[in-house]
Amino acid sequence: MIVLGIETAGPRGSVALLRPDSAPVEVSFAARGTLGAELAPAIQRLLEDNGLGPDTPPDLVAVDTGPGSYTGLRIGLAAAKGLAFAWGRPLLGIPTVDALSAQAIEWAGEERHVLCALDASRGEVYAAIYTREPEGLRLSSPGSLYEPQQLDAQLQAQTLVVGDAAESLADAARGIVAAELAWPSAIRIAHLAQRRYLDGAREDALDMAPIYYRPNEAEEQRRKRNMKQKGKKKR
Repeated sequence: MIVLGIETAGPRGSVALLRPDSAPVEVSFAARGTLGAELAPAIQRLLEDNGLGPDTPPDLVAVDTGPGSYTGLRIGLAAAKGLAFAWGRPLLGIPTVDALSAQAIEWAGEERHVLCALDASRGEVYAAIYTREPEGLRLSSPGSLYEPQQLDAQLQAQTLVVGDAAESLADAARGIVAAELAWPSAIRIAHLAQRRYLDGAREDALDMAPIYYRPNEAEEQRRKRNMKQKGKKKR
């Protein structure tokens, strides 16, 4: 299976190609400011250098769905959807916290839990908690916004914390340790998507949406209007 991975949520963008007959190939570029101009050419070069194109596309498209850079997420997901539809290929989205936690399990020692904590600004943290099981990590607390004190109260002993807010939550006396891991690359996104696809995961590309730290103003107003409309229908 050939997989195209796209990662644009982090501080640097990257695209990668997984092939069964060769080592993964990745191209990275500065995601800030010039992402819109760099992403499409980077994908095209990557495909052409590996003998792929519209007539011989990858078998699967994978994309980081965030949270992360607001603009980066929109550009990356739009590109992934466009390619998947144009090629008639499936698309899978990988949340940033899933990619980071999968990376963390390779570093973990005896820690029973993994907390992925991302700085959401405004004094808040976007976090998801995973529990180690014999077959891997199980999501025990889905990604959500927290105030640091609120999140700290939920943390248990033997927890490995990763993400750019990890250091602020570490507490060695309680067995809560931080690990410095790089932001997931496009190769990581592609590997996770490939594994999930082979395990039977499928997604409707039309419904796929980026995960933001918090809704932007327009989306928040849309959510409130929808809630009002639902309330009127119930009357």
